[in-house]
Amino acid sequence: MTLFERIGARLVPTIEATKLYGEVERLYLGLDQIAQAADDIRLHKNTVLRIGSVTSVVRPYLHRAIIDTVGERLDIPLVIDVENSRFIWDMVEQNRYDLGFVFSSPRMADKNAVLLHSANAVAAMHAGHRLASRSVITPADLLDDRVLIPGRNSPLRLALDRAFSGEEHQPVSTMETSMLNCCYFAAAGMGVGIVDEISLRSAAADAVAIPFDPKIEVSYFAIRPAGAERIAVLDELIGRMQEYMKCQN
Repeated sequence: MTLFERIGARLVPTIEATKLYGEVERLYLGLDQIAQAADDIRLHKNTVLRIGSVTSVVRPYLHRAIIDTVGERLDIPLVIDVENSRFIWDMVEQNRYDLGFVFSSPRMADKNAVLLHSANAVAAMHAGHRLASRSVITPADLLDDRVLIPGRNSPLRLALDRAFSGEEHQPVSTMETSMLNCCYFAAAGMGVGIVDEISLRSAAADAVAIPFDPKIEVSYFAIRPAGAERIAVLDELIGRMQEYMKCQN
């Protein structure tokens, strides 16, 4: 097939060459589109990422991690729900969340869970409380106080129930509420809250924190659905959450 004709000192493409060029151009454009589609899939572009988080890590940790990771990337639509740990675990197992940040016991973690932070529970109280100068707080110390405790679905609550069950008497009063509310009310002098350091910092509560005995380990995990593909932006988000929470002190 003749592609060029010589006219004087010039080579001029034939009609066949022009048609062939159009076909080749479409082919290369198609290859470019395939490569772009592959990049979009790899980077999870233009696909909504759904994230569930417990309240305790939303501020300042998740806020900061989202800002630093996603920033001005307009190609990453996000849905961020604030729920309790049990709901988030269920949603992740059903592949309805791409990523979850949960408050949990280390025994509940599996191979799809990444440990973000772990520490022992503390007794939080107003600086003027009668126990504020103690070096450690035990269940026996709290029998004459209002004890602020997290909800029944919390792993910390289960451990607290076991700790108080060994006492002959139970606290004269209790208030069951969210972990953040425990921090707020403790700082206001309403009682002694058994909480974790992450919740105390998230609440920005001006309270004294004293180690609680027996020791109760409080852990936060990032969880993904079983068999989930690696998504670069989520891996980076988890890494930043680990960094920020480990430096929380």
